[in-house]
Amino acid sequence: MDFKYCKRDPFPEKQNDHLHYDTLSIELQVEKKRVYRNISKVKGKMVSVVDWKLLVYINGNKLAHDEILVVEEFFNTLLRPGIYPLFTCSCGIFGCGGYYVEVIHEGQNITWRTEQIPFEDPQLKTQSTFVFTRHHMTEVAESLRQDLAELRHITNAIID
Repeated sequence: MDFKYCKRDPFPEKQNDHLHYDTLSIELQVEKKRVYRNISKVKGKMVSVVDWKLLVYINGNKLAHDEILVVEEFFNTLLRPGIYPLFTCSCGIFGCGGYYVEVIHEGQNITWRTEQIPFEDPQLKTQSTFVFTRHHMTEVAESLRQDLAELRHITNAIID
């Protein structure tokens, strides 16, 4: 049985005087499937597995597939400013291809300054500084929290 859970939470762009706010959206893709796994050198069996990934978009532009959002660090960026290892390489080793994001909190804004342009499309002309409203980031974080709770529920259902 294949099951696909997908949720995307875009937030409308806002204008505030002369400041243009960026939008962040995170899409959780979950797929439940059965695969053959070896349980010993001579015996295997079909088991249920859950594959999942997070896709990240800024202003509707998808970040490169090898830019993996570090979820724990994302939630930390909402609590305090600082420099965070927010994206890691798809292999999971930060030093391989991850990069830091400087997070600045100013009033009701949260600003990300990246070391590099993170988008999948290399032709995309953009800056490496993104300004989000705190309200928007809180909504994205709450949506992500709910998505991760649903993922935990799906994973636990397979284990039972």
